[in-house]
This record gives sequence, C-alpha cells and structure tokens, in this order.
Amino acid sequence: MTNTPKTTGPFKDISEKRNFVRRMFDDISGRYDLLNKVISLGMDAHWRRRTVKPHLTDKLILDICSGTGDMAKEIADMPGFEGFIVLGDFAQEMNKLAKAKLRGNDNVCFINCDAENLPFKPGVFEGVVNGYSLRNLGQVDGFGSEIERVLRPGGHASIIDMAHPPNRLLAWLFHIYYYKFTPWFSSLFTRNRYAYDYLPVSLKTFYEQPEVLEKLKAGKLEGSYENIFGGMIAIYRLNKSI
Repeated sequence: MTNTPKTTGPFKDISEKRNFVRRMFDDISGRYDLLNKVISLGMDAHWRRRTVKPHLTDKLILDICSGTGDMAKEIADMPGFEGFIVLGDFAQEMNKLAKAKLRGNDNVCFINCDAENLPFKPGVFEGVVNGYSLRNLGQVDGFGSEIERVLRPGGHASIIDMAHPPNRLLAWLFHIYYYKFTPWFSSLFTRNRYAYDYLPVSLKTFYEQPEVLEKLKAGKLEGSYENIFGGMIAIYRLNKSI
C-alpha cells in the first residue's frame, strides 16, 4: 500500500506540487474513469466530445496531460478522423491505462513528459487538447507559452476544465456538491481520499475564467472561453496566428 501524502498544499514550490500531482494521479488511476463518470453525472463524455470536435481534420494532435486517454479516444473515434495523436503525461499508471484503452489504434503514440517543458520542436502540431489539468500546473502562463511554441502557425488548442459558475445560486449549489459532497462520496470508492480532498481545493484557489484565458494567451495566441453547464465547466479555445 502506498503512503498517503500528509498534505495537499500549500506547496513550497512548483517542484513539490509537480511531484505531489504525479503521485496522486498514479494513486487514483484505477478509479479515475469511474469517479469522473459518477461525479459528472454521466456528462463527461459529452463534454469531451464537444471540446475536441474542432480537431477532426487536424493531421497531428498533441493530447497533453492525457491521463487515461479519454480525450484522445474521443478524437480517434470521430468518423472521418485520419490524423495522428501524441499522448503525453507524466503519470506512469495513467499512461498504462491509456495504452490499454487505445490498444489497436494505429494513429496514436505515447510519451512520458512534463506539460510545462514539452520535448517537441517548435511548430510541430496542428492541434493541442487538454482535459481537466490546468489546476494541477505550476504556471498556467508557462503552459500557454509551451502550447504557443509547439503549435504551427494557424494551429489551435482546445482545453476543458472545472470552472467557477458566475450565477450566485449555481455557485452555491456547486459549492455544496463539489466541495462538500464529492470528497465524501469519493471516499466510498477509493482509499486515496487525500486526492479528492485536493481536487476541490485546487479549484477553490484557482483563477476565474477570464484570468485563466489571459494567462493562456501567450505569444501569438488569441482565444476565447465558453461556459457550459452553468459555468461549472469551461472550454478554452486558443488559436495561433499565421
């Protein structure tokens, strides 16, 4: 049995947070997909499909912080998709599950890498996708700079994450559900309760949508965001000018 980290934060530095997040996702990998489905009330697949839809015609896509491979699978399963997807994540156990999930797909490959220090040459990818990982990064603006660097001119990125509902009533309901109910409910499915204590806290201390967008728009990136499900979820669209 793994030893549970004693704290979810605050972290002394970016390196400490990175190590914590890597270990956390390795610990919860076996239950991650199930809990995502239950916590999202079965809407998670629909939100992912909505996020990746603009990437149907991309020839080379980076799915960074790819986790168990759900974002990449949604792309690979789109009728008419003929491109290639590179899945990158630094959690080894997540990578193993992604490889099993996408076994038999000839248009994917896997790499162990850090989202804030990507091992790719500039201007490689037509598209970049990312799901539910912004809050786990050391620096969102640094991540935006890396996206800008690896995208080709004219390339685009789609990012989905939890967000802050602008409506006060929805914000209150979301607070009860996500910050109170989710950690307790998750403890029924996993011994790693610390992870589902950390994840709500990581959102509570995270930027609101306009500031997230501004931090992501590095270099030549232009962008917008869309609130869905009452602003509990946000999709960020980024484009690199030609």
